[in-house]
Amino acid sequence: MSRGVTLVAVVAAAVALGGCGTAAGERDARASVERFEAALQQKDGAAACRELSSETRSSLESDEKKPCEQAILGTDLKPSPGIKEVSVWVTGAQVRLGGDTLFMDETAEGWKISAAGCKPQGSDQPYDCELEG
Repeated sequence: MSRGVTLVAVVAAAVALGGCGTAAGERDARASVERFEAALQQKDGAAACRELSSETRSSLESDEKKPCEQAILGTDLKPSPGIKEVSVWVTGAQVRLGGDTLFMDETAEGWKISAAGCKPQGSDQPYDCELEG
């Protein structure tokens, strides 16, 4: 199954589960995204990579043939202005920023970014993501 199809399934499940997120989950997901965005702003690749899921880090390193700390700074990801909405469903989250959408997974290490730089492609279409695991 392609990542785009998976993201559509995640979004559909999220809509079905509507209010299942917790305030703590939303707060923790928001904090992770804020750290990620600050790291991008400061061009701190190591700090940005700490907020990525292990699968996303591995995918980035494999695609770019560089350590994550260097590879992430070579992507088209740019800091986005402000968090507009955080939606948490069980162990997944979607965070909408002013110009970007990120998808997250809850892991043993906390909330980690599984896809970033995501733009909707239209109604009932998958997101197109700059970075994904």
